[in-house]
Amino acid sequence: MAIYNSLVKNFNNELSKYNRNPCVVFDIDGTILVDGNYAPSSNDDIVTDVYEFLLYLQTRGISIFIITARPDSQANRQGTMNMLDDLRIDYKYLYMWDRSSIGNHTTFKELARKDILDNNYNIVMSLGDNEWDYGKHGGLGVHIHNDGEYITYH
Repeated sequence: MAIYNSLVKNFNNELSKYNRNPCVVFDIDGTILVDGNYAPSSNDDIVTDVYEFLLYLQTRGISIFIITARPDSQANRQGTMNMLDDLRIDYKYLYMWDRSSIGNHTTFKELARKDILDNNYNIVMSLGDNEWDYGKHGGLGVHIHNDGEYITYH
C-alpha cells in the first residue's frame, strides 16, 4: 500500500496546479498489468497499487486515458477494450500504436499525449514502465519498476 499512498499523495499535490479538465495517462503492460500478460487470469497478473490508484481516480471523477504500444488492429483493439472493461476501467480514449503511420513507439506516445492536451485536458500524471510512457506533455512522470515493486517520479 506504500506505493498506492505515494501515488495518491503526489497526485493530490500535482492536482493543485491544474484548474480545469485534469486527467491521468496510463500504459497497460508492465504498468496496470504484470508485464507479459495480455489479459489477467488472476489478481497476480495485476499491478495492484497502480490498479487501485486508477480506481481511486475514477471515484474522484478524474479522466483516464490509456496509451499502449500494443499494435492497433481490429482484433487487438477489441481484445484490449474487453480486458479494460473486465477490469472496470472507465477510460476516455484508448490510444493504440498504428505502426504503419507512426514508425516509433516513443513518437507515438508523445503524439498521443499531445493529442490529449490539444483536446483541452491537462495531464496531471503519466504512469508507465518505460521512459517513453511519460515525458514531454506528460505532467508528473511515474516510472513503474519491476511490475510495481517500486516507483520513481520524474
